[in-house]
Amino acid sequence: MSLYKTFNNGKIGVADLTTQSAYKLDLSWDALGNHVGGAAMNAWLLSEYESDSLVLGTGPLTGSFAPASALLVGTFRSPVFDHLCHVPFLLRSGPEMKFSGVDYLIIRGAAKEPCAVSVTRGQIQIFPLPDSQGKPVPELLQMLRRDVPGFRASIVTGPAADGYSPYASASIASHGSFDKVGLASRMAAKNLKAVLFSGIEGLPFREDHPALSKATEKMLQASGSLANKGFLPVVRKLEDGGEAAKVLRGRLGRNRACYHCPCPCLTYASIEKPGAGTEKDGLLLMDHSGWASLSSKSEDALFLLRRCLELGLDPRAAGYGLREDRPLREAINAIEKLAHAGASIDEEDYPSTTGIDTRTYRLFGGGITPLSSGEAWTDRVAAAMILGICPVFIQIAGRLDRSDLLRFLSSDAEEIKALGGSIDGEIEMLLEGKIPEGSV
Repeated sequence: MSLYKTFNNGKIGVADLTTQSAYKLDLSWDALGNHVGGAAMNAWLLSEYESDSLVLGTGPLTGSFAPASALLVGTFRSPVFDHLCHVPFLLRSGPEMKFSGVDYLIIRGAAKEPCAVSVTRGQIQIFPLPDSQGKPVPELLQMLRRDVPGFRASIVTGPAADGYSPYASASIASHGSFDKVGLASRMAAKNLKAVLFSGIEGLPFREDHPALSKATEKMLQASGSLANKGFLPVVRKLEDGGEAAKVLRGRLGRNRACYHCPCPCLTYASIEKPGAGTEKDGLLLMDHSGWASLSSKSEDALFLLRRCLELGLDPRAAGYGLREDRPLREAINAIEKLAHAGASIDEEDYPSTTGIDTRTYRLFGGGITPLSSGEAWTDRVAAAMILGICPVFIQIAGRLDRSDLLRFLSSDAEEIKALGGSIDGEIEMLLEGKIPEGSV
């Protein structure tokens, strides 16, 4: 469809870690018209490469004036669950990749030594990262800023991935993520420590988009969808979320939103530094279900969360692994065992997600906050993962329907109807876990 040319650069980046080579391909507009974008297009691209490849992709609305258009999706065959999974990445990950001049990035093969892939100004480069193994995430980021300067967004792994822990989680900078299905393990098998993005410009969207954006936000405000902002309102909607929210009483600072999001669901928390008087560290709370699990096990949950983020470990797994409250040092030791594959969690320790099929929940990363259930959750989240919209926001903004988003792609009613039909077909394909056939 020609309309996609307005919302994409028309380029695919390929980084071959085995040969240490990188190049670009032209994006097939016909394929994009068939698969729309995001997770669906990722799955189609993955069909052309080895089963251990990783595809990072944007949706047609990523980086646009549409609300919460922050999404980048990582698609891969999970080494933990042995089926296709799609992990959402937020903050500025998606816009920075798209604004760098590349819509999709395919990472194939495996490097002999640890490395990073950088996408900057339309150029894809592979950088060696000697001495990076085992470094906590904050130290790894310091190394990256020194050796690969200028990036504006990053996806990194930590010691948990280096230690081949099944509970390793890929992290957006040092903030964690919704990866609870093994993307960090896939990256570790490739010797890939980081993917870095730096965009410099946007895309030329329609002239009516700023006004359409304001009208959409006004409609959401009038409906009350944006009334409750910050991390806590989302946490409170989870099972036992009320108790998880109480632990944060008096410890929260300013809220933070992802790109173009009118309803921030992230909040900074403060942690007192040991022996430092009133001096405090800041910690961005992003993972709602991870916090709910971890906070139920310890009054020192913020310290434990910080250690999980340093290790690149899924906080939800840490919470389930603890099972009971322990002194801080014992709890940290237990967490570090999980990070170094020195401990395991029985499958029954993971409670099922109310009203959502477990396999479907894992299909979309295993960490997207379930603010709805059944088909309502599945349809909204899957559509968001295709279009490039935050899957948490699309649940918060209950008044927002698919046609409100599709208006950013087309002003023609028949075209919007056709796009809706295409998305329905792609959702069905994603839920079946199929990798569509085709050629680049």
